[in-house]
Amino acid sequence: MQRKSKTGRRARPPFTSRLMVVGGQSRKVGKTALVVDLIKAFPKCRWTAVKITPYVESGCPVRGANCPCGPGKHTFAIRIEKSRRGTTDTSRFLAAGAQKAVWVQTKSGRLKGALSALASAIGDAENVIVESNAILSHWQADLFLLVIDPSNPDFKSSARTVKRLADAFVFRSPYARGAHPKGALIPKSGRPKFFHPLGTAIPATMQEFVRQRFLQTGHPKAGQPRSIFS
Repeated sequence: MQRKSKTGRRARPPFTSRLMVVGGQSRKVGKTALVVDLIKAFPKCRWTAVKITPYVESGCPVRGANCPCGPGKHTFAIRIEKSRRGTTDTSRFLAAGAQKAVWVQTKSGRLKGALSALASAIGDAENVIVESNAILSHWQADLFLLVIDPSNPDFKSSARTVKRLADAFVFRSPYARGAHPKGALIPKSGRPKFFHPLGTAIPATMQEFVRQRFLQTGHPKAGQPRSIFS
């Protein structure tokens, strides 16, 4: 049975690729860095990497603040990254080894309208990794990793909504009792918790977890290896 989010029933994505999602408790918590690290750690996956920005705050996602087409004309934009040497997050994905990188920008609350075009952009990708919390309101992931930094007091509402869907938690700083951000309240047991500070290699136990839960042929959710928090 599919799990439900507060915003409705999620469906399997309209493509045959395996889907990994990396979310986070807030901005600047290291979601992009984890996507880059995963692409590097599993280079044979031939990743299609997607970054979703579901909250274009002003103007048009396509033409910016001076769009002449009128309010609501353009609700989303999808861009295919071409440069491996740029400063954008999608350029970092290509530089890390992704076969394709896609950036989706939408007006707030309008991600659903972009999903058909996004599925077309993904095409026949072998493995897809998406940086986003919002996508989990629409598509069911084969593996969802939630990045948390207990030293950061910001814990946005979208992270609280999807927290219960996480297959594992990735901590950027130690998770001590009483030192977690308001709203985190991560379960002490039941789901793996990995300590992966920014700038360090993905722990071997975490790599093995991803390999067994996401990459194992025919059994994307088989196995429950021990984490370093066990």
